[in-house]
Amino acid sequence: MWIELVCGVLLLHVSLVSAGTQICQNSDENAYSIITFGKPGKDGTPGINGVHGVKGEKGDTGPPGPQGIAGPPGQKGVQGPPGPKGDTGDSGASALLSMKQQISSLNSRLLNLQTSLDTKVEGLKKALAFFKGAAKSGTKIFVSNGVEANYNDTMNICAKDGGQLATPQNAEENAAVLNVRNQFGVHAWMGINDIKIEDTYRYLNDEPIIYSNWMTGEPNNNKGPNEDCAEIWDNGGWNDELCNLSRLVICEIAIN
Repeated sequence: MWIELVCGVLLLHVSLVSAGTQICQNSDENAYSIITFGKPGKDGTPGINGVHGVKGEKGDTGPPGPQGIAGPPGQKGVQGPPGPKGDTGDSGASALLSMKQQISSLNSRLLNLQTSLDTKVEGLKKALAFFKGAAKSGTKIFVSNGVEANYNDTMNICAKDGGQLATPQNAEENAAVLNVRNQFGVHAWMGINDIKIEDTYRYLNDEPIIYSNWMTGEPNNNKGPNEDCAEIWDNGGWNDELCNLSRLVICEIAIN
């Protein structure tokens, strides 16, 4: 039995290699068997492909691979159109408003300065019309051209030239009026009278006087109740006099 198994293996081997003769001995029977092999056969045709098996389930996602090398930078794109203009912020609006206010304030100050300068220049021009005699006190210029006239005409002359009849309201202004009066050596009218209310002396704007320098015993209506107009003498004292008499014209012009 064993020898037959060995011979069968040999036969299979030889048949796959080449044709030939093999001798096999049976150990039990002390006999030999001679087996002749033919040439190997030709390969058979390929078998038919088997049917695909069922697709297996998707496996778990594997770990991420290592980071790749950065690629080269791309080409510069075309510049886009400009965006719309943004609204002015709060801080910008506040700064603009502040600037406008400063400019407005500056314009106002310049206007006031120009007005003040024009007033002074105009006052000086008017004063030059009476250049024969002049004196200044504070913001007033007292001037005279030496003309003498009654009280009403004197007021009209001064008003025509943009001033008014000299009206001293303190000792300094009274001294300035006296200075002009003494340049001509004659008594001069002042813008002080009691024409409306007897014994109540007022300025030309009808306000009560706040300063006076009456001589002793004056005003006294020495020449009758019509001594309603005040004049200044050579000592700076005041006297009441008839308004129809002629006295020196002294006008005051404000330059403030």
